[in-house]
Amino acid sequence: MRLFLSEGAPGCLPVLAAAGRARGRAELLISTVGPEDCVVPFLTRPKVPVLQLDSGNYLFSTSAICRYFFLLSGWEQDDLTNQWLEWEATELQRS
Repeated sequence: MRLFLSEGAPGCLPVLAAAGRARGRAELLISTVGPEDCVVPFLTRPKVPVLQLDSGNYLFSTSAICRYFFLLSGWEQDDLTNQWLEWEATELQRS
């Protein structure tokens, strides 16, 4: 798997925290890209964070990436986790 991040981009901090929970469960390469780099080939605008799975598929929602890492780590997600992810997405990452 490859995780693409950009310094100062919203959503990178929770993704890194979730990736830390999954440490050792899968090989993860972390790449820093510029804010204007288009990582996902089918998106017309740059978007980070992005997780490229070994299958070649992409996850580019902060919540989806966090949930993927939580599942990978074996951490049972509960309503509080989902509430935190939704709050973070709606309150901290407003466009």
